[in-house]
Amino acid sequence: MNLKKGVLSIHTREQQKGFMVWGLTGGVACGKSTVAKIFEENKIPVIDADHIAHELSLPGGLGYEAIIQRFGTSDRAWLRKTVFNDQKAKEDLEAILHPLIQTESLRMMRELQKTNPKSPIIYEAALLVEKKKADDFEGLIVVETPREMRKKRLIERDQLSEDMAEKIFASQTSDEVRRNAAAFLIENNGTLEELREKVLLIIPKLFTKPQS
Repeated sequence: MNLKKGVLSIHTREQQKGFMVWGLTGGVACGKSTVAKIFEENKIPVIDADHIAHELSLPGGLGYEAIIQRFGTSDRAWLRKTVFNDQKAKEDLEAILHPLIQTESLRMMRELQKTNPKSPIIYEAALLVEKKKADDFEGLIVVETPREMRKKRLIERDQLSEDMAEKIFASQTSDEVRRNAAAFLIENNGTLEELREKVLLIIPKLFTKPQS
């Protein structure tokens, strides 16, 4: 199978022309999904890149046959372990999924714009800072949670070994780098209600394009 090499773009500002899209990111197990749910509860649509990737990898999904051809399985736990231990496998999986994620996310943006053209859109993805995608969006909303809290949550949530959790952390950038890339920083270190209040403070600001 002939796979393109290199990091593939999720989408670009030119492709997003006419949309107001904000990136939502943060370190693993920081609470991005919880923040995304709060946005959705308040009528701000969210496109979840990880959910799209999951759907593409299921039987019948557009990426399924290529993943089976390359890896012999589409089991998410197996694939995650494999790509963290094999750089070529990681590149091959990205080459299969990223163009499909790009196409589907742009389709969803167009649909959302038809139903509510004045609403901003949130694009939730894990590695926007690492992949240097900040300029693809109006700005980044970064969720930050103390590392030890995230590590404990990751191990319990995904039933991972401490060694595997450390490999996942090592694949991501530091909190400081993400913080410096943030247009809005949400510190998720308290109760759910406190987190909700922080998100609600940001929402009105998402309807205005930032100054160049």
